[in-house]
Amino acid sequence: MPFETFLLERNQTLYENEVEINLTESGVKAMTLREFLTPAEQQELLDLPLGYGHTEGTPALRRAIAALYPGAGPENVLVTAGSCEANFVAAWTLLGGGGAAAVLPNYLQVPNLARAFGAEVKPIHLLSDQDWALDLAALERAMTPGTRAIILCNPNNPTGKVLSEAEMAAVVAAAERAGAWILADEIYRGAELGERPETPSFWGRGQRVLCAGSISKALGHSGLRVGWLVGPAETIADIRRRQDYTSIGTTAVGQYVATRVLAPERRQALLRRARAILNRNRDIVDAWVRRNGNRLSWRPPEGGGIAFIRYDLPLGSEDFSRLVRERESCFVVAGAWFGLEGHIRLGIGGDSHELEEGLKRVDRVLATL
Repeated sequence: MPFETFLLERNQTLYENEVEINLTESGVKAMTLREFLTPAEQQELLDLPLGYGHTEGTPALRRAIAALYPGAGPENVLVTAGSCEANFVAAWTLLGGGGAAAVLPNYLQVPNLARAFGAEVKPIHLLSDQDWALDLAALERAMTPGTRAIILCNPNNPTGKVLSEAEMAAVVAAAERAGAWILADEIYRGAELGERPETPSFWGRGQRVLCAGSISKALGHSGLRVGWLVGPAETIADIRRRQDYTSIGTTAVGQYVATRVLAPERRQALLRRARAILNRNRDIVDAWVRRNGNRLSWRPPEGGGIAFIRYDLPLGSEDFSRLVRERESCFVVAGAWFGLEGHIRLGIGGDSHELEEGLKRVDRVLATL
């Protein structure tokens, strides 16, 4: 099975731990177990047997996840090793042959996997000159009787675009007409900026919907590698058989902590923390873009832990990223790794002082170009 190199993840693996300032992180600042767990919970965790446990996810964890999706029950939930495994096993199940349509730009895991699994992938672009509005004409063109799935990320990575109710309805209607699935990566739900409400899920909007999520991006627990897939019970049971060939299951430690992360009051507290960090750092980036208004522009993100910056320079984005890394020991994401040149992506979920220092270092490179 030939497959494309996942350029974003490969480059992050190579360089994110080799620089002084890493601006490629796309979630909010990670918490420590000491910060999050009560002393009693820390002791419980120390006494937790480190066996396999519930490989499909403990009943308590699956109930906690199901509670986020009205009408879902534990039978609709598969606990996975991050949302990446959720996306992988879903794509493996749905996309053998046939066709797929992908909203672009996007985190390219599933579109790349779709091609590896033999699917022809047709693009549905977010329009940069229309505030990243969904190209509804392209949505219609992409749908054929052989289309197996519409692949999307909402809130979007890298643009921070949140689909409107009208755009979501158009996606659902197009999928229904073609008999296609909606494979929605919703990992950034809860990481909205400003006063926006939590992004609605695609769950419950059709019979053929799979939604991926995790405790990583908005909830600050990425290192535990706990995600999930929510879908029709019979489809989840089918997908679970494929998980037997991948991770088999997530860790007992991760499941213990994730259950507490998703307790309603604690989840809301974590989301308030995320919003405070993201709103503060969005303002820092906005001021920086304004200072560089002759070369930089952006549409402030509506959701997610990232800023997607357009630059007006005769330089490819991979070269831009390399120059900043080699000259200033600061790492930014190349737009080319999302299939869109002329942009860089910055993480805005981390420490504000580190972000400000990183932007100064990017400024020093800009001054030489």
